[in-house]
Amino acid sequence: MKTLFNKWYLVLCPLVLLTACENPSLIPDVDPAYCPSSIEILLPEAQAGLVYDDPATGTLTLPLIVGEKVSLQWNLQPDTATFTDVLWNSSNPTNVSVNADGVIEALSGAGLGYSIISVTPKGMYSASGVSASLRVKVSQTLTPAESITITSADGESSIFIGDQLRLVANILPAEATYRTVTWSSLNEEIATVDKSGVVTGVSTHGHLNETVTIVATAADGSGVEGRFDVRVKDVVDPSAVTLSTAFDKDHYTCCIYDKSVALAYTTVPEESTVSKITWECSEPDIATVVDGVVYFNQQGNFGDFTITATCPNGATDQIRMTLPAGLIREHFTDENNLTWGIASQAGNGTETSQQWHSEGYLTCTTYNQNATTQRGDFKAQSKVWLCSANYPVIAFRMDYVIDKYESVTSCAFKFDCVGADKETGTKYTGELGGGDKRWSQRYKLSDGSSVFIYDLRDKAFPTGGVLPATTVAEFTTFQIKYADMKTSETPLDYNVYWVETFKSLEDVQTAIEADGLSIVE
Repeated sequence: MKTLFNKWYLVLCPLVLLTACENPSLIPDVDPAYCPSSIEILLPEAQAGLVYDDPATGTLTLPLIVGEKVSLQWNLQPDTATFTDVLWNSSNPTNVSVNADGVIEALSGAGLGYSIISVTPKGMYSASGVSASLRVKVSQTLTPAESITITSADGESSIFIGDQLRLVANILPAEATYRTVTWSSLNEEIATVDKSGVVTGVSTHGHLNETVTIVATAADGSGVEGRFDVRVKDVVDPSAVTLSTAFDKDHYTCCIYDKSVALAYTTVPEESTVSKITWECSEPDIATVVDGVVYFNQQGNFGDFTITATCPNGATDQIRMTLPAGLIREHFTDENNLTWGIASQAGNGTETSQQWHSEGYLTCTTYNQNATTQRGDFKAQSKVWLCSANYPVIAFRMDYVIDKYESVTSCAFKFDCVGADKETGTKYTGELGGGDKRWSQRYKLSDGSSVFIYDLRDKAFPTGGVLPATTVAEFTTFQIKYADMKTSETPLDYNVYWVETFKSLEDVQTAIEADGLSIVE
């Protein structure tokens, strides 16, 4: 029998295949199956308003109190999906349970205190990539809000009619169960606010501006609220604009390392809608301008440019600005834009660090170069462009550790660079002036600090020699090797007050006098 079965199988199989191929009408019609491509969890309206973005985890979180139940729904896409059954799962069922119908129950705030509830189309559970989840945080009892403060997301408190402003509610204590609020406007004729805290200016009732109070009320029923006044301004076209030329002692001579400068200007009328002004820069490769803020390129393009402000009626004003090659002007006044700082170095259990002071200087801390020697190089944090034709003198006002510490009897102070001429490609590398303490001049000042001066017109690099007076050199490394500080077993501090380039030694002396100091040596 076994032999006979195998023979018939070999004969019949080709016949079946042949019949199927020659008679397609024998194949029954089958509707195509559509698999789900996405799924989302839907919450009842009452609970949807309680969901918050937890800053600690960066996930949307639903707060529940022990004993609460919520019936979750789901939405599958596409609508034509053939398979619509889903599987629910709780990552921590001792905290939150979930049944086959999507009903969750808060069981305990102990242990992890939360659970990740997930839903996945049945049959696609493993490695499908189609799922949705919600973090549920459980509290044993209600912790009510005690106070609410409101801040503006961008720091503004006024908007024009039709513009928007996003407000943020900050709830204390941090352990409050509910982290969301209900937003309302005390006068919706002036401004409205949506459920996310976005305020929209509506009207000023014909006045130049009107103020409306926006209220954030705690969602826990405690009645705790916070208030924020928003000024809504009428849209008033400026008929004239005047740009100020009082920027600094050199007017609008700008430094590329400042990155940007906000222009001062006035309008007629004074309460104009300044967003109606259009701005233009004549040399976009050098600078761009947005809403009166000029942004300097960071590719090493220099020269003069014109900024033009134009009112809707065509009235204009212009200002001439210059971004000269070779100007360095770091006075440590902006903590968010420190263009020089201590180099990141570490060894023998310590590492370098620095502290910014609002008075306008840095305190740099060295690291253990070895058991008896300290080091803490000071360097530019980005590319540096030098032009000896414009600013041939570079000076550093900073502490000299030999003067500051009696225990330190020697140190290396080497101005070390790696760069090249932008036009000719000539490389300039090595220690400017050649080796330790080869500065052009050092002034010891009345406060104990020093000014170290290098004159680019006579100090040569080991490779490349003296910078030419006609071109710009771009440096990728630009630093002072401040090393071999002997003898010290512990890190040392030194202050840096400014780094600047000058046209002459007389200008350096003027800068020292401007600091209220005098040269003692």
